[in-house]
Amino acid sequence: MIANIKTRVDFGGIVNYANDQKNKKKSATLLAHEGVCTVSNKTIADSFQIQASMRPKVKSPVKHVSLAFSPQDAARFPNDEKGDALMVEIARKWMERMGIRNTQYIIARHYDTQHPHCHLVFNRIDNDGNLISDSNERIRSTKVCRALTEEYGLYLAPKNSKARNKNRLRPHQLRKLNLRSATLDALAESHSWKDFLSALKVRNIDIRFNRNQASDKVHGISFSQDGISLAGSTLDRDLSFNSLCTTLGNLTEELLLQPHQAITSSAAGGTSNSLGWRDEKDKNIPKKNEPFYKPFKRRR
Repeated sequence: MIANIKTRVDFGGIVNYANDQKNKKKSATLLAHEGVCTVSNKTIADSFQIQASMRPKVKSPVKHVSLAFSPQDAARFPNDEKGDALMVEIARKWMERMGIRNTQYIIARHYDTQHPHCHLVFNRIDNDGNLISDSNERIRSTKVCRALTEEYGLYLAPKNSKARNKNRLRPHQLRKLNLRSATLDALAESHSWKDFLSALKVRNIDIRFNRNQASDKVHGISFSQDGISLAGSTLDRDLSFNSLCTTLGNLTEELLLQPHQAITSSAAGGTSNSLGWRDEKDKNIPKKNEPFYKPFKRRR
């Protein structure tokens, strides 16, 4: 279960999208609502807007949430009264645990994808004129979604899931996904740094250890494959240097000098190898003070 949360300014457009019953592909069905007149989408939007007018200084009173479930849970949400009731029950629990109470909302189900999902539109201005906080909503939502997934026995995708629709990814996104998946696979089969480095080498993944110039200690790690280089912490939390040390133990000095690795100083000069990384052996060569990555200059 995943919740995609977006903040909107206008109620009319998002209500038309969520409850678009004219679109045969979506076949939107209004499953539940609270505090709105459902004669038409216009009356729904007007109901939202009237209540939002109690706090005219709030520029974005609209919240739109897409609650999506795995295709493997399709049997749990059939296109019938029972499936709809379960979806509404979970959506309402999500709202309750997110602190979304005493306010207007609609829940509409769509049928245009392989995975069951519904769209929730609610008013951030509650029935008493109070503003519903959205502080850290994505972090809180991730925890709530995981808890509800486990509570209802829904499909829980493994951390290194490869079930994403790769056809919809751009080339850069696809290379990043492949690098992340391959690196996590290498980590999953490793019990030590030596195992990890060997598993990376088999997958043609180069690594870079970043040293702090003042203390000469390693403080970061990056991975490179197929022309893309990214910091471990950017790929995944489990691939940050500190997390890897927790999982694999302390890194010994002799393992830093493997031929397929590059070691850089975070503030030193130096030449670049074929991957664009500065080698440790060249860090004492005097160079002009220039940034490691040159910023792109926009044309005016």
